[in-house]
Amino acid sequence: MSRTARTIYLINRVNAAVSSRLERALRQFDVTNVQYTCMSRMRGRETMSSAKLARERRVSPQTMSQMIASLEKRGLISRDKESGDRRELLVSLTDKGRELLEFCDRAVDEIEPDFFAGINTSDHALLRTLLETMIDNAVQAVGKDARITLLTRNRENAEPFTDGAVTIPPGRY
Repeated sequence: MSRTARTIYLINRVNAAVSSRLERALRQFDVTNVQYTCMSRMRGRETMSSAKLARERRVSPQTMSQMIASLEKRGLISRDKESGDRRELLVSLTDKGRELLEFCDRAVDEIEPDFFAGINTSDHALLRTLLETMIDNAVQAVGKDARITLLTRNRENAEPFTDGAVTIPPGRY
């Protein structure tokens, strides 16, 4: 007797497909999925704390620092150390970063309809509500202080990068 696939398994398959399509769409701009998400979070804000970005993406501050350094080196974001707290690092999109983000958004806009083909507007709205509930449930289940490590590309460094749990060798993946 065959067993019905678990819903979590199905969600994971969709996530893998979305991540793969995003990666391909963003590759032309030399932007990773995580970089795109973080730049999107900075949009419309004067500045944003790098620590807050790390918490939202559920990566270590060291991993976020590496990503920020990479984006800053490309002139896509800038750091503001004038926050009044020497330990706090505020970041913001540059004009170049905002312009690149617009191109990335257009590429993502082109692929999103593929994933919702055949789903009517009311089912799409329901799906969004259910996913938001699941995210809230996941945060509660995992705990606010738990860390889910997301691997990022270690393109800018000549040496391996370690975020405490995982070593990421240099190079493109």
